[in-house]
Amino acid sequence: MNENLKTKITRRLDDLSDEIGRQLLDYMEFLDSRYNVSRRAPSTVQRIAEGIEDRIGSVRLSDIAAKSTSQVVDAAAGVIEGLAAAGRVVADELAPPPKKRKEEVTPSEPPAEGGERADA
Repeated sequence: MNENLKTKITRRLDDLSDEIGRQLLDYMEFLDSRYNVSRRAPSTVQRIAEGIEDRIGSVRLSDIAAKSTSQVVDAAAGVIEGLAAAGRVVADELAPPPKKRKEEVTPSEPPAEGGERADA
């Protein structure tokens, strides 16, 4: 998508209520499935956060409560993803180094005729 189109869409999204935004997201997901648009799969943390936000949207909460809860969930998702990245770094550092293959020892001189080396 070109940048001008993204800018126009973003400008229009800023004016929408949360309810209309959820409806728009549902429609976008419908279009993805209809036209088989492949996209990057969300991480486990993102799927959990999206599930919580979907449940919040289905319950009639005030906009302030819904927005605050979504902010807390997003912050928690960021913390969890940071911890997971730190855990991967620690695991990489604690992992034993890969074993080196034994280098084949080659004789310094080829064997002489008869199967013996010339210096023997």
